[in-house]
Parts: sequence; C-alpha cells; structure tokens
Amino acid sequence: MNSQKMMMFKKNNTVESAGNLAHLLSAGGMEPGAAIAIHTSENAAVVLKEAMTAMELVGAIQSLRVLTTDLLVHLAKVCGPCDNCGAACPCMGDEEALRPSDALLAEAGIPKGAKLDVFAEEGVIHITAADGPDLRDVPADLLELFRQTGICLDELDGLLRENEVVYGG
Repeated sequence: MNSQKMMMFKKNNTVESAGNLAHLLSAGGMEPGAAIAIHTSENAAVVLKEAMTAMELVGAIQSLRVLTTDLLVHLAKVCGPCDNCGAACPCMGDEEALRPSDALLAEAGIPKGAKLDVFAEEGVIHITAADGPDLRDVPADLLELFRQTGICLDELDGLLRENEVVYGG
C-alpha cells in the first residue's frame, strides 16, 4: 500500500469507447464523444474529462473529495471509534526496540529488513516474520488522518491482519 502509483490512459478514449460504462458516464453528465482520461491504481479507477476548464476541474476535485470523505466515513463505521481503551495503540509500537541482530534473524531464516511480529506467550517473547499487511503498511499521512479522525487503529490493524473485506462484497 506504500505510495500507490496512478497510471493514466488517454489515447483515443471517448465516452462511447468506454463500453458498458458509457451509459454511466453519460448519466453522470459527460457528453458522448468527449475525450476522457482514465487513471488507474491497484485499488481504484477514476475517469475524468481529458480537457477541463478551471471550473470543471474544481468540480472534479469536489467530487473526489466527497468520495474520499464517504470512504473515510465507511472505514470509521467499520472500525468504530477510538475510545482510548487504555490498550497500547498498535500504531505507537516501536518494533526497532526489540529488533534482533541481522545475524540472529538470518539464523532464524528471517530475511534482513523483514517486518516482524513480536508477542509474548507463557513468559516467552516470540519474534517472527510478519505474514501479511498491518498498520505498518499504511502510509504515515493516512495513519495520521485516521488517528485524527478518531478511527480505532487497533480494530483497523486487526482487519488488515485478517485481510477482511470491509467494503462491498
């Protein structure tokens, strides 16, 4: 999830050439024959008019801001509010404080630079390579936005680790 790159496709794309989406684009106000630019990333696609006036660009920015807000509200509902439960906030953890030497990690078969999971069980501290995504994969600026919004980061961390579907489906 680190800094997703958007790709842009605009060569010879028009509302009509969008196939099944043409009806939706026209219903949204795009004129048939209008040239479009399609921006894609791993988790999203955005269709914009290829050429826009300043006011049209402002309108596009407003539409994307509303969508962003809606997605943020959805995530907040899924995760619930941070109620300062007293539990150590997972985003405040300092993995480096317990990081073993590279030699010890190599002996354990853990690649250098791997994300680590640290947990205690029956008086023993376990350090393992992390299996999947967690809060450490969320860009710092988004993590700060989630924190400021009051989203329970502990719940978000759990949903990330469980790879839960939280939107659609």
